[in-house]
Amino acid sequence: MNRAHLTTNGKKPLRQQAQALRDSLDPPTRMAADRAMAQAVIESSLFSRAPLILAYRSFGSEVDTHTLIEEALRQDKEVALPRCLPGSGLMTWHAITSLSDLVPGYGGILEPPNNSATLIDPRTVNPRALALAPGLLFDDVGYRLGYGGGYYDRFLASFPGTSLGLTRTVQRVSDLHALGAVASFDQPVDWVADEAGLRSSGAAPTIL
Repeated sequence: MNRAHLTTNGKKPLRQQAQALRDSLDPPTRMAADRAMAQAVIESSLFSRAPLILAYRSFGSEVDTHTLIEEALRQDKEVALPRCLPGSGLMTWHAITSLSDLVPGYGGILEPPNNSATLIDPRTVNPRALALAPGLLFDDVGYRLGYGGGYYDRFLASFPGTSLGLTRTVQRVSDLHALGAVASFDQPVDWVADEAGLRSSGAAPTIL
């Protein structure tokens, strides 16, 4: 798949255009890209060395995360998923042992139950922990266009581990700044994964 060519300026109109683009991808194309992306992540050192995976349960036309979650659990890694706290822009993270643990939550998205016994503080985790981040678009230096709630920007600002955006090449752009879609509080991810592999968001990108 080729990169997106979007010219709309500003976050709100760009979200609408990016969402329409993502939804327009036919299921076989999405599935093939997602399988290749998942395989690249699983084979990476970022994944293999991580004792904890902070994941999310994919929804709708998002990049599928089921394979990554199930493989992390199969490898006996600790896996945590977020619960969104509506109106606050904050998320709490809870360990799970199976995708069957999840219940309908904010916006109908499946989340872990609100159980204090499974709560994880993402600010104090092992620095090798790996956080998977969703987004409508990602650019070459790791900035992401999210859904507008600021949940992941607040989370990433204090997360001591490595962050990895999950996407497809058609949802990659060169520069979200140039599209008027980066604000002062936006947090870039450290790496971006698509069906072509993993690329560092640093000035001199490294490919895994």
